This record gives sequence, structure tokens and C-alpha cells, in this order.
Amino acid sequence: MSGIAGFFHPDFIFQKENEQVKNTIENMSLALRRRGPDRQEFYYFPHGCMNHNALACGSIHPQIPCEPQPATRKFNGQNYTIMYDGFIANLPELREELQRARVITDGLSQEELLLCAFLQYGTDFVKKLSGAFAIAIYDERNNRMYLFRDPLGLRPLFYTVQKQVLVFASEPKALLQYPGVEPVVDAEGLNELLSMGPTHTPGHTVYRDILELKPGHMLVSGKGRFYTERYHQFTVKEHTDSYEDTVAHIRELLDHSIQVAASANAPYASLLSGGLDSSVVSAKLAQLSPDPIVTYSFDFIGSSKYFQANSFQPSLDAPFVQQMREFLSSDHTTLTCGNAELFDYLTPSLEAHDAPAMADVDSSLVYFCSKIAKDHPIIYTGECADELFCGYPWYHRSEMYESNTFPWTKDLSPRKLLLTDDLINRLDIDSYISSQYQASCSEIGIDGSHAAKEMLHRRTFYLTVRYFMQTLVDRTDRAAAYNSMDARVPFADLALAEYLFNVPYEMKTKDGEVKHLLRAYASGLIPEEIRTRKKSPFPKTYDPGYESLLIAALQKIISSDGPLLAIANPKKLQAFCYHPKDLGKPWFGQLMAGPQLMAYYVQINEWFKKYNVKLSI
Repeated sequence: MSGIAGFFHPDFIFQKENEQVKNTIENMSLALRRRGPDRQEFYYFPHGCMNHNALACGSIHPQIPCEPQPATRKFNGQNYTIMYDGFIANLPELREELQRARVITDGLSQEELLLCAFLQYGTDFVKKLSGAFAIAIYDERNNRMYLFRDPLGLRPLFYTVQKQVLVFASEPKALLQYPGVEPVVDAEGLNELLSMGPTHTPGHTVYRDILELKPGHMLVSGKGRFYTERYHQFTVKEHTDSYEDTVAHIRELLDHSIQVAASANAPYASLLSGGLDSSVVSAKLAQLSPDPIVTYSFDFIGSSKYFQANSFQPSLDAPFVQQMREFLSSDHTTLTCGNAELFDYLTPSLEAHDAPAMADVDSSLVYFCSKIAKDHPIIYTGECADELFCGYPWYHRSEMYESNTFPWTKDLSPRKLLLTDDLINRLDIDSYISSQYQASCSEIGIDGSHAAKEMLHRRTFYLTVRYFMQTLVDRTDRAAAYNSMDARVPFADLALAEYLFNVPYEMKTKDGEVKHLLRAYASGLIPEEIRTRKKSPFPKTYDPGYESLLIAALQKIISSDGPLLAIANPKKLQAFCYHPKDLGKPWFGQLMAGPQLMAYYVQINEWFKKYNVKLSI
């Protein structure tokens, strides 16, 4: 985990001695200090500057030395400078390929190897990388700045252009420190917040003129040129492997991903829910560790008293956690969260994302990470297994995957429930959702006219990875970063994702079993009761006391004429406070129902105030 930031213009001269230049990059660095509190480095050059904030959490390739970033090396008399957030999983393999190309790599650092690959292959070098990364390279010879982001979007990267200057950073909060960049939200931004949120359209943010570099894209800025380009895409291929070969290949890919991620030389812990995904990761880590691993589980005060089983969350985690911790003989801690912490951490969650996020589903994770970070700077999670191995209901229910819209937010009525009538008309939520959906489907040549089941499945897989998985990846990244931790997600492996994209649905659900291929992988690895356990998502509270806190907060907003009322109707808000909040079903994903809708609006009000948001609609 680290934070990167910088600004660049090929025709401007930024004097290092200029106090505004120095203060600007230092303010950007300070905004990202939580991502990298242990070391801050700056690189000034005539046409811009770069900043890297590092978190001391070890390297997954301790046999290859690291050096402070930004790292500058001279090749043929010209300087090349690199910095990045994340890790390159296949660095040893990249070094071997460079050696075969007769590039001398003896004694080179990780940063030098990446620069050598860039010089050897040009921008195509990024196609040879696997891992989680956001990379910035300044090429002095051509006076160009290059930005690259990994294909699964595991590390964030944002940019804006201010008076022709490219400004980039790991999080929007750093961009907002650059002179002239303001938190303006227009109609498109409100649609991202209210129509799409808490997910977002790839490349978009809620802020006008602040963009996300899309996963699998690069940005090039130089004299007379400025463009973004896609370097990776999922490709439809015929799957020719037998069932047995498919299981064997998945085992090879997943074993390798977990082993690489586990090569940390710093204290780490594994999050353990008692479900299939986290149990698989924890069990493999236990196999790789000579000592008992450290595990954490999460629970809410009063969960056994107030829990209500439903189709989305069929059982409590606690009994399965107990069984798994005994099976692993892990050094285990159960962390609990009360209503006050869940409510109070809505603001830190907002600060972590620079916008409203997954309400208490996110604030609870930020809170739990704050407890873990004191002893363990690295956490491993089972995130992304449901996306890749088809654990969500919309993979299996025809009325969801044939709906010709995002299946996790099929019913748009809750999104309009509390808004002013004028804003509902201005935003045209249905049309915005439809246009983003159709554009995303067209990226892989699959649109609503395809009726073949496999095409529908690939479409659902692609949308889930690009939208829903990205939301959960962002949630994990920001919760960890806010607490100066590094979160590692072994299931989020590009080779595994590309392979599973083309595995037939029938093979993924052999014998009618959801997530069959992952359960096949887990055979003999974890207890059978956990291997066959029905999916239960990240826990949330059912305590009505939490709702009471949200109702009180909304009523205070109404009585004080809070900024939320610029978009929400006070009478609708008041009425909602006194009616059942479950909405009958979630309005986003599997967890976000009525209480989370209230919490989301509480976050919006706080965001308007804390970020001094300017509406332009």
C-alpha cells in the first residue's frame, strides 16, 4: 500500500524553489499520508513533480531489493522516473524474460526492472505485468508522463486537467489540494451518486472534471498529445478443457495467487467469516505458515438477539467461525461493533472514499480495520470469490440476469423514494442507468439482443467484475488505506478471472451447486460443513437501536435545514422515518436495505458539509 501523486505539463516550467509548487505537492502528499505514513519522497523536474508515500509492510519479493520512490535512473543519457502503488506479482518471471532478451538484470531493484521492461517493450510492458498496481513513469527523453492501472482495478488512480496541467493521485482528496480543483457535482455526478451509487461507472467519479483511470487502461500526456487507451480486455474464447482439467487449472492458478500474496515479510492476519471464501484463503495461508496464523472475525453486539434469517443472509457466522478457528488452530480474535461505533464511523468511511460509500457495510469495515492495524499492517481477505465463481443470486436467477439492467439494482424505485420531484425529473435515473448499462455491454460485443445462455452468463460475469467487484475492491482498499494497512485479495487474480470468464456456466454449477468449482478446490482443505455452507455475505447489524440513531440524525438534518435538503424532500424523509425500513428487499446488492438507505443519506449530508460540495445542476 502506498500513495502516489503528481502534476505535469510538457510546456510549463515548475520551479522547485517556487513556494506554490512546493506547497501544492506537499499538500497533496499530506492528503494521502494515511496510505503511506512511513516515508514520503518527492521528485522535482522542470515540467512537474512526483510524490510517493510508502507504507512499510514488506515486499512479496524480498529476494529482489526495493528502493525509495520515485526512483530515477539514467539510460542513454536520459532520466526515467517511476513510482507505483501496489505490487507486481510476476516480477521474477519478468526478470527472466528480460534476461532472455539479453538485458542485464543482475542486482537490479524492483523499480529498475520495471524501467528496463518499459524501455525494452514500450507501453506494451504493462501487458506483461500481473498484480495490483497504479504506475506513473516520467520519460525525460520524450518529455511524457505515463499512467497505468491494473486490469482488475485493484489499486486506485484518479486524474484531472487543470489549465492544461495533468494532475493525478491515488485518491480524489489529493487532487482537491491542487489550486483550482473544486468539489463541484453536476447532474452526471448526482446520477453517479444517486442512480449508480454506491457503485460507479468505470472512469467516472461524483466530481465534475475528476476522472478515474479505468482498470486496464493507460494515460499518455506529452507535447501535442493527451489520450487514454485500453490495453486489456476480456476476450470471448471457446473453453476446451475437460472438467477435470478445469478443476486442476483453477487449483494451479489459485494456489499460485495465494502463495505469491502470502510472501509477506511483515506481520499479517487473515479475515475469517466462517464462509467458504475466507476459509479457503485462511486454510491455504495456514498450510504455508510454519506458525499458527492470526485470524479475525467480525460480529455486532446483540447479533444473536436481533438477527433475522433471510434468503440473502441465511445464518449467523459465529458457529462456523468457531469451527474454523479450531480446525486451523489459529490465533483468533473476534471483534465486535456496537451501534454507536457503526454510526460514528460513517464519517471516516466518507473520508476514506471522498464520497458516500456502502453506508454501515463500509463503516463497520473501517472500524474493524482500525482495531487490526495496531498489530498487523497486512490483511488477507476472501473478497472477489463470489464475483469470479458466481456466488451471487443474479448469476442463477433468470429474472435477474435476463433483466437488461444491472441485476444488483434492478428496482430503481428506492433510489427515487426520497428525492425532490424536480431532481427526479432532472436526473432521469432510468435513462442514465440504461445508457451506462448498454455502453458497458457493448465493450465486449454483447448487448441485450443476445439470447444464448452463455452470452448472458458472460455478460453478467463481465458487469459483475467491472461494477460490483470494483465496488467491493474499492471498499477493501479504502478501509485498509484509511488505517494505514495493506489489504491483499488472492482471489482477485487476472489469470484466474480471464480463465473463469470463459468457463461454461454448467461447469461452474455442476450438479446444481453454486460456486461448484471453488467448492471442488476446497475439498479436503476445509471442514465439509463449511465447504458446503450456503453463502452468507459480510455481516450487518439488525439491532433496531441503530435505526433509531439514523432516524434521529435525519430528523436533525430536517429541523436544521441541512444541505441534504437540496436534493431530498423533507416530507418524504420524515415519512420514511416512521415506516418500515426494509423496503421488502435490498436496493443495492444483498445487504443495503432501508437502514442503509438512511445511512447513505446521512453520509451525503455530511459530505456536502465536510467537502464543501458545490452543486451545479
